[in-house]
Amino acid sequence: MRSRIAHGFTLIEVMAAVVVLAVGISGIMAFMARATRVITDARNATIQACLARDVMVNVENLYWRKQSDKVRESDNFGSEFPGYRYEVRVTEDIDEEVKALTHVDVTVYRATSGGSESAFTLSTYLLDFRK
Repeated sequence: MRSRIAHGFTLIEVMAAVVVLAVGISGIMAFMARATRVITDARNATIQACLARDVMVNVENLYWRKQSDKVRESDNFGSEFPGYRYEVRVTEDIDEEVKALTHVDVTVYRATSGGSESAFTLSTYLLDFRK
């Protein structure tokens, strides 16, 4: 009489391994999709912050050169950054005791895929002792 030695896997074992693999791979894919969205959001927020700082530097330079009348209240960033635009709000004489104090807000808007806009605002105060 010959003894039978089984070599290999049964169909049930193979199917169980495939199910475990499928669940693991789908979890990894969901994680990768979420990570991609987070990275894209962080990139867009960084771009908005850098663009706001660039506009703020231009506003400050015009202010210190006594050319604040040349500050653009709103504009876009052209073909380099499509979907981004900005608004500048300058409020002078915000304090009755300190007439030389000026408040500047720069808001950069980014068009989102849903048709709305994401806003990032950068604020500063300028104090001109020469006034």
